[in-house]
Amino acid sequence: MSGAYFHRGITRLRAEELLLGAKEDGSFLVRDSETLAGAFVLCLLYQSRVHQYRVLPGSDGKLSVQAEGGNVEPKYNNLNELIADYIKKAEKNGLIFAMKVPVSPERGDDPDTDEDDFEDIGEMQQVQQHHHQHQVKLPSYVNISLAGDSSCVNVNGPTHRLQMELLKNFSKLNLTECDTEFKDLLKAYIDKGLDTDVTASQAGETTLPEYQSIIEAAGQGLKRELESFMKKMALIDDLMDIPNVCGGMQQMSDRDKIHGSGIPAMLELMTNCMSDVMTLESKVHDTVRNYAVSHYDYVEIESEDKGVPDDLTPFLSPLGKPVIPRIEFEVKTPTYRQTDKITTKMTLTIDIPAGKMFAVKPSKDILDSNSVITHDRIVQLVKSSSDNCRLDLIYDTKKKMTYIFNSALVRENFCHQILQMKNVHSKDIEVDQISIFIGTWNMGDSQPLSGIAPWLRCKGCSKVKDPQVLGMIPHDLYVIGTQESAQTEKDWVNFLKKNIKNHFMVEVEVVEVCTLWGIRLVILLKKDLMHNINRVQRSTVRTGIANALGNKGGVGISFYFRGTSFCFVNTHLTSGDERNARRNQNFKDIIKGLSLGQKHLGLTDITNQFHHLFWLGDLNYRVEEDVQVLLRKLEENDLKSLLAKDQLRRSQKEHKGFNGFQEAEISFKPTYRLPRSERKWSYDWKKVKKTGVRINTPSWCDRVLWRSYPGTYIQNLAYGCADSVLGSDHRPVFALFNTGIASDFVMNRDSLAEESPTKIVFQQIEAELITYCRQTFQLEFQSTCLPEVVTSKPNSRFKDCSQGFTCPFWGKQEIPTMKPLFGDEDFLKEQHILISVRSKCGDNESYGECVVEMKGKFDLMPQVFEFELLHQGEVTGNLRGQLQVLTGPLAVGRKNSKKSYELIALDTEYHDPELWHPESPKMERRERLSGQLPQLDTALPVYEVIDNDPVTGARLPKGSKSPGDRPPALLPHRMQEETQNSWSKTQPYMGQASLQTRQVLPASSTLLGSEVTSHTKPPDIPPPPLRKKSTVLTYPDHGMRYDSLKRPTSVTDWLLGLSLPEYIERFIKNGFDTMHFVTNLSCDDLAEIGIDNPLHQKRIISSLRDMK
Repeated sequence: MSGAYFHRGITRLRAEELLLGAKEDGSFLVRDSETLAGAFVLCLLYQSRVHQYRVLPGSDGKLSVQAEGGNVEPKYNNLNELIADYIKKAEKNGLIFAMKVPVSPERGDDPDTDEDDFEDIGEMQQVQQHHHQHQVKLPSYVNISLAGDSSCVNVNGPTHRLQMELLKNFSKLNLTECDTEFKDLLKAYIDKGLDTDVTASQAGETTLPEYQSIIEAAGQGLKRELESFMKKMALIDDLMDIPNVCGGMQQMSDRDKIHGSGIPAMLELMTNCMSDVMTLESKVHDTVRNYAVSHYDYVEIESEDKGVPDDLTPFLSPLGKPVIPRIEFEVKTPTYRQTDKITTKMTLTIDIPAGKMFAVKPSKDILDSNSVITHDRIVQLVKSSSDNCRLDLIYDTKKKMTYIFNSALVRENFCHQILQMKNVHSKDIEVDQISIFIGTWNMGDSQPLSGIAPWLRCKGCSKVKDPQVLGMIPHDLYVIGTQESAQTEKDWVNFLKKNIKNHFMVEVEVVEVCTLWGIRLVILLKKDLMHNINRVQRSTVRTGIANALGNKGGVGISFYFRGTSFCFVNTHLTSGDERNARRNQNFKDIIKGLSLGQKHLGLTDITNQFHHLFWLGDLNYRVEEDVQVLLRKLEENDLKSLLAKDQLRRSQKEHKGFNGFQEAEISFKPTYRLPRSERKWSYDWKKVKKTGVRINTPSWCDRVLWRSYPGTYIQNLAYGCADSVLGSDHRPVFALFNTGIASDFVMNRDSLAEESPTKIVFQQIEAELITYCRQTFQLEFQSTCLPEVVTSKPNSRFKDCSQGFTCPFWGKQEIPTMKPLFGDEDFLKEQHILISVRSKCGDNESYGECVVEMKGKFDLMPQVFEFELLHQGEVTGNLRGQLQVLTGPLAVGRKNSKKSYELIALDTEYHDPELWHPESPKMERRERLSGQLPQLDTALPVYEVIDNDPVTGARLPKGSKSPGDRPPALLPHRMQEETQNSWSKTQPYMGQASLQTRQVLPASSTLLGSEVTSHTKPPDIPPPPLRKKSTVLTYPDHGMRYDSLKRPTSVTDWLLGLSLPEYIERFIKNGFDTMHFVTNLSCDDLAEIGIDNPLHQKRIISSLRDMK
């Protein structure tokens, strides 16, 4: 039974699955504790529920079970004793049920071999012999015997008592790092050899023959290794032999070879070895101290060639900077003549280096001032949600221009070019977005046979948003991951820096480098941005043979760029078509093993610790398809059907790996396995080895995925492979991203916690946990905006849910109200809260974590959220609730806090430029109205929007919604008449005093201002009453008149006041949707938008002149 119950490294979910598979009450297993080092968790099945108990080591090293009610049971020397005693008693022993049947660990299909990593089986065996299954050490009190049944040991004879003591010690030994042969020698010595040595000792012999044989067996090969080691040290000594530096081991080469294989000879050799190591170390210290250079400096190598191939270096301007070509877009602009819609062709040209956009009609031969738009005049790009080819461009002090592109892709490209142009010429001191280049390449242990410029420039097979521009503009951050790297770390870093400088004319510095065998991750950043980097960390995890070799595994680097955290993980996972489950396990092991992020979040893995987590590398996921069928579909360019059989996508769909990660659309062919020295899509899918022929299905092994916090800005610009970069049977893959950067400080002192009324309120939270454990839970809230970790009360009740789930519920009274460190609203909108569901009793283990964004939660009503719970790479359930951030009437915020990446918006989220234009008055915030409706503008008759119960007709409380989301009812006619009468007594707008006016009822009005929007009335509401006879408003003095009048706040108000509502739609469709854009209109402009009536033109122009 020894060890048949212990499952090392499995998760809580997997433990429950194994027990439920056993089905029998009393089935049990033991796993590691996630929260306490050296502790264990006893999992017991009873009535289809899994009950968990902590097994804790005491100060004396002995183990005890923390049973029901918190009672501590008797102590035992090791797990074997504990489990054996509990089973022998056949009683509950403080548990819910008696332990009966142990659930044995799983036996995978050859999980610790990876023959594909080596050219033949002999090489693999050589590596295995050199690295003897280095596993994590167990505590001494874990007695899980690996040497077989000890009952066969012969304990008869005069050495019986000594043999019993040695057997007891043997049972406590940690033999996980010993080979089987040596364990057998120890067992044989106790069984037989001990008698011989006892006899020799009693006879007065000075040596113990059987003990000597054990030592010689243990040191087998040690002498040969020591001699080889001494020769290598002599080479190092010669390498460091620099004049004027103290000498090393002058006598090493003169020493005679020590003969013999006995213990004295080996001891003498080890003594000499220790002396030489200490002397050599001193010499190396002196050499490095006197001749040290910069860690990643490289020497410029002058080329004899006068010309540089175009495919290696971009065209250079006289200033030594790459020339970015102009980009042209053919568009159409809509105009309206009466009721007919007419489009005019136009060419838009973007000149990024000059920072200008040219809008030219075919009929114009020369450019005028209206045709040239500089980058600083463009204030917003508004994408239509109903027409994916339509875009509204709003620029400073001018009317809105509408353009219709040929396709949605062209529109996206145009938006990106405008964004690039504004970023290139931005003078902002604070960086609020950066561009990131991510590349991954399995180098196949060989040097690149060609330049890597196509890789860095994103040239190859992919869908790239204008590669001509992206290939010329340097990126802010370069993340290069390689596997089976051929160069040294220093050489590779210098090689990358030199290529980036030559091709992009920009200096980059090393943020961090992390290497594990051939797996390497290099992160480079523009030199002028290095001051934004802080809290840099790195970590490695091995997942090779027995999780001890570094030929497979992952390396990770994390850091903060101002207030935004990044984590990059480069991995090389298990190879082989049939090892998909092993790859998924590699993914979980790496997530669990990487030591990155904040220390106080040690129980939370990396998937929920960083704003942006990027995962790249040779993931080795294959396409599950017959190789001949696959090759035929590749010839037909049928990538969609092949991607449907991609193991990675299937693993994501089945929640077995990379849960919550995203990947851009794959439009390139599989990057493995291609000829090393030829640029062609001809796959070498047969791999002939000494052990036979191996089929390597062409697959997308090399990938880039990412996972980001909700509410953060991230945009993928390119994803493809550089098929012209040769040297390996893999082709390098690239991906481009734009990511937003959060501020790392608050500028307003008034936002300090003690002076700010801001509060974070969770109205309720409900979790749906995948577990068969029924216990109480509590929530933990952690955030950079909170002064400390906040813990809720245990849940008071559970909700009904399906079998296999547990649904704890917390009400408002069980969740503390939180007060952030700062009340600055713009700062808080960039913050996130990490929520963990933890068991209240037992081991306080996590049952899943998720992240909730603060953005969008500043409202009068609580906002609903729902997210997937993850833990150690597994989906553990869902969490939903209601969150509200209360700012109060004195909440503070930064001025002009608009982000550069907010230049592009959808029409559904776009706000009128007058609301944020620096020269326009600010509109009162909705969340600062303290729950009261604003005063409606009574200068025009409007309907008050109220909520009525559709059944009883009773008025609903404020903030409630009528069932079925029916449109709001209108006021009765009596109230309408009162509103109309109040309008007749008010003063008109500026520009309306000398005009004959008549009242025109709009359909409805918004609650948050006086701007009237169109609204379709319910069919069952009667039309409004007829208007009274028009009157002429006169004023005695023109100058006095305007002292008491106010300017109209919207185009709709203005045209309604002029009795010209029929032109509202034409003004808005042609870009004149705010008063800011109509002030300089002429008669020609009015005729162009379809206002041909001379009287109407005169009325409009006169009104505009009066308002100046």
